[in-house]
Amino acid sequence: MIIVMGRLRIDAEAIEAAMPAARKVVAATQAEEGCLQYDYARDISDPEIFHIVERWTSREALAAHLKTPHVAEWIAILSGMTMKERHIKLYDTDEGEDL
Repeated sequence: MIIVMGRLRIDAEAIEAAMPAARKVVAATQAEEGCLQYDYARDISDPEIFHIVERWTSREALAAHLKTPHVAEWIAILSGMTMKERHIKLYDTDEGEDL
């Protein structure tokens, strides 16, 4: 399983303006083959932080996702914003275990 985790720090006003596009990319991605989870969450302590959590069946599924039109549109929107911070990591892991 592939896990992608990260966070973006963007001006709170820009995040508000981007919410419709964020909802669109999340909904489209969650319907993709190989997507186990694709969620964005706004930080409860800092309104400028967006948390990213993705789980994919394979690197190939993630690679296909990155070539979709909805991702291209989302990247174009993000590129127009002033990104104060961007940290995104990919982890290749097993299925994990319940705690």
